[in-house]
Amino acid sequence: MPVLRRLLALALLLGAGAPLWAQGSPYVPLDHPLLPLAELLISRGDIADPSPMIRPFRRADLIRVLNAAALDTSASAGRIGERLRQAFTDSDSSAWFRVAARGGLQMFTRARRDLLHPAGADGVRFYADAAFEGRAGPLVLVSRPAAENRLKVDPDWAGAGLQRQKNQAYRFIDAYIAAQFRQARLFYGQMDRNWGPAQALGLSIANYGYPRSDVGFDLALRDLQFTVVATQLTDVRAADSLDHKRYFLAHRLNLRVSSRLNLALWETGLLAGPNQSFNPLFRNPMTLLSFPIQQGQADDRNTIIGGDLSWRPARRLLLEGQAMIDDKWRLRDDPGHTGELRHPGRYAFTIRGSGAIGATGSWSASLALLSSLAYRTTDSAKSFIDRGVGIGPHFPDNLVMSIAMAQPVARRWVVTPDLTLLRQGEGRIDAPFPVDRELSDTPELFIGTVASTYRIGTSVSGSAGGFALSGNAGLHHTTNADHVRGRSRTRLEARLVATFGWSIGGPLR
Repeated sequence: MPVLRRLLALALLLGAGAPLWAQGSPYVPLDHPLLPLAELLISRGDIADPSPMIRPFRRADLIRVLNAAALDTSASAGRIGERLRQAFTDSDSSAWFRVAARGGLQMFTRARRDLLHPAGADGVRFYADAAFEGRAGPLVLVSRPAAENRLKVDPDWAGAGLQRQKNQAYRFIDAYIAAQFRQARLFYGQMDRNWGPAQALGLSIANYGYPRSDVGFDLALRDLQFTVVATQLTDVRAADSLDHKRYFLAHRLNLRVSSRLNLALWETGLLAGPNQSFNPLFRNPMTLLSFPIQQGQADDRNTIIGGDLSWRPARRLLLEGQAMIDDKWRLRDDPGHTGELRHPGRYAFTIRGSGAIGATGSWSASLALLSSLAYRTTDSAKSFIDRGVGIGPHFPDNLVMSIAMAQPVARRWVVTPDLTLLRQGEGRIDAPFPVDRELSDTPELFIGTVASTYRIGTSVSGSAGGFALSGNAGLHHTTNADHVRGRSRTRLEARLVATFGWSIGGPLR
């Protein structure tokens, strides 16, 4: 594959200069049962964020901030830090391997992973995965296949129709090769990504859907970080009855203003057409996709511009925010004598605050708003979806407010009760885009009948020995359920994964 060959060639070229070498380190998966313990310490201010507004981070980066914090091991934070060191410290050997397998059960009231938008059948299904990890100097290789029969009834899984006829459904949760040097990192493969406030769906790239293979590059200086992700998406049959080829690019520039403040600008773009190629101008991360006319190119892409803020005004308080604009609004018809009708804007924002409670716990509060037409445009092939699921959030036209408290238990578990309100309009990311006066008459927020869901729930995550548990359950009361005025519904929505596992590993010679 040309992309992989170029990545390996560049890795070998960089690796030829020994002073540039740094020991590679795998990324901490977003579904790791111990990740909430690390997020607890970050929220409390016990440790710095290894990668503000970017997940996943590397295991080595988590160990780096733990070492820098020099936590007191007689206190709760210090004992949790030691637990994380035991779980995520890489072997001292420059070349090593590790195999970790686990198996157990998945239990769910609905197969879709998003409990606030439940869909699919319920069930208790077998689950197993096996992680194969290896390092050779700066090179890291990871593959984690999973047997997961829940996929057969998940409406967000594109392969459900094919795998429903099989005895077992499979997917790769992680599968990548990375070349990591002191100030530059190259990536090819797939893993869950989320760009945004921790434990909230990112507005640019989110882990709502299932991971897709992409190519990534990171420039990692102390005060400046530059990140690029690019991939080809699945073809889409558009309104012209032709199959359109589609390409996605995201780039983000983060400035570390101080040890307490990070500011970032980012842009995402989607290029599509019946004979479209991933042309050099579009994939050039040093240009702005939103202004192609400045390069002598037609405006043939859908682009989003956004910004991030991560600020710790006090040691025990963290404020995070993210905002994006897809298209500005027109308040009246024909504002520039172009014949353009008035129309609503397409935008979204998320704000989140978190901090310490007492000697061991943390709190968080968040607000997210996505306008009714966010992530879609007049050409359906250029909407920000892949395999029918959002590349960022999947459900626009909503407002979500949530408060939660996280409490560690025996330095191995995190229990997090929460209260959440979702107000969801009838706008959908895969719905036809309105045109002419229908567009002018579309409300900027809350199309049609608004369904309101009130949730009181809790999540638990952690591991002890070979046993690991990740679960989320809540009592959901929905008014105007299914967007039918006057219809109410109250039911339990829950997901639970319980597994037993083992691992082996050692140096490679």
